[in-house]
Amino acid sequence: MSWTHLLGSAVSSAPLPRAIMRHLLFTHQVGMGSRVLVVGCGHGELVHFFDELGMDAGGLDESRENVDWAAEHEPRSDFQLVASPAEDSLEHIGNDEPHNLIVVRHLTTYDGNLFCPSSFLATAKLLQHLRPNGWFTFVVHRDKSRLSECEAHEVSCFARHLSFFPGICRVSRFADCELSTIANDWLHLHRHYGEFLVASLRVPHVALSATEWHRLAIQAAESQINCCCSWAVARESGYQPALQKRAG
Repeated sequence: MSWTHLLGSAVSSAPLPRAIMRHLLFTHQVGMGSRVLVVGCGHGELVHFFDELGMDAGGLDESRENVDWAAEHEPRSDFQLVASPAEDSLEHIGNDEPHNLIVVRHLTTYDGNLFCPSSFLATAKLLQHLRPNGWFTFVVHRDKSRLSECEAHEVSCFARHLSFFPGICRVSRFADCELSTIANDWLHLHRHYGEFLVASLRVPHVALSATEWHRLAIQAAESQINCCCSWAVARESGYQPALQKRAG
C-alpha cells in the first residue's frame, strides 16, 4: 500500500484543507522521521497532525495561553513561547537539532513591513535551524473579497521577502472554491472568495552559519527603502480602519 494511500484518512481530518496538507507533505518531501516546526502553532493542531504521521514535530507561539494548552494536550511534542521581539528569541529552538521543514502560520513581526530589519532577521534566525535542502514555508489565508479594505499582504510580498535569501523559491495558491464542497457552497449561498498562499524557500544543500544568515538579513534590509505593500504602510502608520471597525 502506497504512502499516498495511507494518508487518506489522516489528511481528511487535517487542521488545514486536504490540498494544502498534501502540498506540505509531498512538495516539501517530509515524512516519517522528519523534524518539523510550526511557528504560530496556536493550540497545536498542526503539530499534532505531523506527530500522528510519525514526525518529530514542535511548535512556537507568542501566546503563553496557547503554549500551555498545547503542551498539556500534546505532551509528546515540544512547545515554546516566543518572547518579544521575536527576532531576538529565535536563537535557540528545542535542542537545536536542524529541521526538515519550518511552517510559519503567524508571527507578529510579519504583520508589518516584510522588508524591515525585524522581519528579515526573524526569517534568518529560523533559516539557521534548517537542514541543508530544508524548507521554510509561509502558509497564509487571504480573503480576496476584502482586499479593497487593505487587510492582507500582497502575494508578491512573501515571494520577494524570501528571494533575498539563497535557495529555490516557489509560490503556490489554492482558491477556497477548490477546497470547499458543493454542499458547503449551497449552505452558504455563495462561493468562497479566499485563497491559501504557500510561499516556500528551499535552502541550499551546503549549510550556512548563523553569522552568514544574519549578514544576509541585514543586507536585505539595507537594500529596501519602501514598505512591501499598502497594507504594511497602513499598519505602520497606525491606520487600520477595517480592524477598528471590526473591534467596535
